[in-house]
Amino acid sequence: MFQTIIFAYDGSAKCQDALEEGIVLAGRFNARCYLLAIIPPPPVMALADGPLPGEYVEDQQSRAHAILEAGLARLRQAGVEATGILKTDESPVEAIGAVAHETGADLVVVGHHRRSALDRWWRGSVGHSLLDRLPCSLLVSMPGGMAKMADAIRAQHVS
Repeated sequence: MFQTIIFAYDGSAKCQDALEEGIVLAGRFNARCYLLAIIPPPPVMALADGPLPGEYVEDQQSRAHAILEAGLARLRQAGVEATGILKTDESPVEAIGAVAHETGADLVVVGHHRRSALDRWWRGSVGHSLLDRLPCSLLVSMPGGMAKMADAIRAQHVS
């Protein structure tokens, strides 16, 4: 069913939960997996003062590499082989959509970050925006979803 899965991963607890749910699916379908970390463009306000210091860029790259390596290590620990992809200076929606098209993904897995209606209106929603851009299915992992999935899998094995 799902032969190619992309995990959009920022290292947050929400994305760690989504990774755990995706690991179950990847193992079940023996899927080819990609772990995607994104270094977004700098905030507009930061650019208003002129060029960013070199340390800012290096810090962002270091942080993203560490997040990517930690996610890949978790996947390997679970027995799932994955290719790491680091995208720079793209919005998450653009980067995830591009990688989904490039890899021929069947599924993209993202974590849900709960925010207020005002914040969601102001900054937008990655999950909502992806619905119109992806060539594949989208799994938005909800908090506590892993526990529900584990219960469902245990129930299947008992039957």
